[in-house]
Amino acid sequence: MDGILLVNKPKDYSSHDVVAVLRGILKTRKIGHSGTLDPDATGLLVVGIGKGTKIMRYLNQDDKGYEATVCIGKATTTLDDTGEVTDTKSVSRLTGVDDVLASFLGQYTQTPPMYSAIKYKGKRLYEYARKGIIIDDIPSRDITIKEIARTSEIRYENDKAYFEYNVLGSKGLYVRTLSYDLAKKLGYPGYNYQLNRVKAGHFSLDNAYTLEDIKGGNYTLISLSDALGHLPKVIANKRMQEDIKYGRLLSVTDFPHLGLTRVVDESNQLLAIYTKHPKRMAMKPTNVFVKD
Repeated sequence: MDGILLVNKPKDYSSHDVVAVLRGILKTRKIGHSGTLDPDATGLLVVGIGKGTKIMRYLNQDDKGYEATVCIGKATTTLDDTGEVTDTKSVSRLTGVDDVLASFLGQYTQTPPMYSAIKYKGKRLYEYARKGIIIDDIPSRDITIKEIARTSEIRYENDKAYFEYNVLGSKGLYVRTLSYDLAKKLGYPGYNYQLNRVKAGHFSLDNAYTLEDIKGGNYTLISLSDALGHLPKVIANKRMQEDIKYGRLLSVTDFPHLGLTRVVDESNQLLAIYTKHPKRMAMKPTNVFVKD
């Protein structure tokens, strides 16, 4: 059982909880995931099974797509619906929302939230937050927002405003922080009311399975090679396959691309991942999936 499993994570499950459930269902401990989702969030979780755990690092750099609902007029400690209220401001009418959304396109400097798994001086930020310790110098980082647009009318309820928007961003994007920053640009406190991940690289929520599906055996693993479909592919001949078994260098003449490349056999089974040797005109393996 080797491959990638796309899971539709339910609300109130942490990513770790999902892995624990899958270990019980699939009877293996060789399970890992890419791109943590908060317990309050739902949607696409990319999970590696068996040898699939060895390719997760090649999937971690993928862009992510989300459906978000922002609440304007209230802020919380966690920047989502689970936190304590820290600020409120009555909202009667919002203007310029679409222009403000568009202002986030391109490079966007974001400070991760206190309730996050980012490490600061050896500890996770949420460890400080749970003790009431506020870190004032959390390192900011540059995120790229590739697409962002409002997808609903603005609703006004109980002196607050709500609307949905879609966003596609680079690795490391915290939509909770984005919703907070969006509200701030509109002149109000705010937080992310709901979050659903719908895309991770070339994987889509449309192809994901619920935990109930998986418990019932109604799922299909994506092969290692297909999961790495964003990487160039080389079909190895018999000579190359023999060298790959022993982790040998391969000639650059066999590779049209000198970056990360998946090497497969005639049946598209992943044999190895190769990349350019840093000092020699040759390709070296970063992972080998076949043995002698």
